[in-house]
Amino acid sequence: MYHRDLNILIVAQSSELEAVLEKLPAEPNFTNHLCCSQSIDWSSVALYSLIIVDFEVVTTAQLARLSDLKNRKAAVIGCFAEGDFPLLTQTHHLLAQVWTKPFDLDKIRPSFCAMLKQFRDREDARLTEGYLDSLIDGLPELIWFKDARGSHLKVNESFSKTVNKSKSQIEGRGHYYIWDLEPDEYAQGEYICLESEEIVLARKETCLFDETVKCGDELRKFKTHKSPIFDEDGSVIGTVGFAHDVTDQQNLMVELDILVEGLPFAVMVTDTEKVITNVNQKFVDIFILDRSEFIGQCADAFMDESGKFSRTRKWAFSEEDGKVLMQSHNQVLELHDEKLLDVFGTFTGHIYLFEDITHEYNIKKKLLTDANTDYLTKLNNRRCLKEFLSKRPLGSDTVLMLIDLDNFKEINDRFGHDQGDRVLVAFAALLRATFSEERLFRLGGDEFAILLPSYENSDHYAVLLQQQFEAYIARHFPRSNVSASFGVATGSDADQSFSKLFKRADIALYEFKRRKKLAA
Repeated sequence: MYHRDLNILIVAQSSELEAVLEKLPAEPNFTNHLCCSQSIDWSSVALYSLIIVDFEVVTTAQLARLSDLKNRKAAVIGCFAEGDFPLLTQTHHLLAQVWTKPFDLDKIRPSFCAMLKQFRDREDARLTEGYLDSLIDGLPELIWFKDARGSHLKVNESFSKTVNKSKSQIEGRGHYYIWDLEPDEYAQGEYICLESEEIVLARKETCLFDETVKCGDELRKFKTHKSPIFDEDGSVIGTVGFAHDVTDQQNLMVELDILVEGLPFAVMVTDTEKVITNVNQKFVDIFILDRSEFIGQCADAFMDESGKFSRTRKWAFSEEDGKVLMQSHNQVLELHDEKLLDVFGTFTGHIYLFEDITHEYNIKKKLLTDANTDYLTKLNNRRCLKEFLSKRPLGSDTVLMLIDLDNFKEINDRFGHDQGDRVLVAFAALLRATFSEERLFRLGGDEFAILLPSYENSDHYAVLLQQQFEAYIARHFPRSNVSASFGVATGSDADQSFSKLFKRADIALYEFKRRKKLAA
């Protein structure tokens, strides 16, 4: 990824070293450039990374000056003859290596290669540190490295900005200084930062913590991952931390909870797998269970057909006009299932809204009942009969019986309309005692209709009703001529029209009346 030119200066009387060293290969990513001179060009000393000086041409004073002017990362190798060894005691601290003369090429070669490798290792280390700095400084989270004693070795820019200190001020310092805390203040607060470090060092594994940190004059909440750093022998020599500031997120969650709690209906929130993550108080009040009994449960299990998700009452599910309803004995809820999407439009869960529509439902039900029910007898009316047959098409098993109360006007004229109403109510009661209420209809006045279960039993039912009604009239309205007449018709595959079925039943009714008059 990188390439470096390594400038090497050889200050010597002969070109012997240059001839040897230029044959040695450079390190990967490096190119060696050798320059040989019999004297030092002081203006260019800083350009060289490696300077090899022969004390045959360089004095002690010149070496000292060379150390002052050279690049601070440059290395100096001194070449000494046996007679120059006394000088070594004065200059060894300025030298990276010492080569003895006459030169032993078998010793110089590995020594020189080791020096080149040091340059490459140093450059690799610098580049690695650059990678690390670029990585951690580019992240918005707080990142730090500590030794086992808790001193900060490295932090990123976000960390520095958060504590309002430079990296140089932070590095090598401990927790109290960096966060501007006193030990007593730390002990009295909600802080666990230092304790969590001890946990990571003891467990020797990555741990996740919820930590409270004082940043200036305010407290912030962090989700913190802390991991141990191991030495070659497996011992823990420090920790690395990664902290994500969730203060604003938690504040948003608090605001969301306030909003959810303030909604006028029950709310249930789930994740993508429909596991319940939150419910509001209205939800708890309606279903009379603790929050702990909901959180973590599957919403499908909660909303199953058994209806066992309430201590005091059961709920039944139904669908009306495309709406899902939940009904108990005294309450009706309309269930809305809304999908939760993130800013990218990705599905993240469900929010279920349980809207209490009991009042509206009861009003609608009453209006529908009034529209389909006879006010006096409470039987189904003519409109309801048509509605009933529209949902159940006519077939060969459809049997219609029409009933008319003969001489009913006599009751109204002799005893009054209140008594006439009493007769109608009494006849309706006789019908209810014999048939299912959904099959009974008052068509108007003294006319009634019944959807019979079978044609074969129609005569039996007619005789039974006639006997019961005549007994009632004889008991309550003696010396009156009120009676009941019956007409029965059945559907057929060739005739599916209700109006035609009704007409045939009506014809049968008047035929019954005619025969009854002839018999009288």
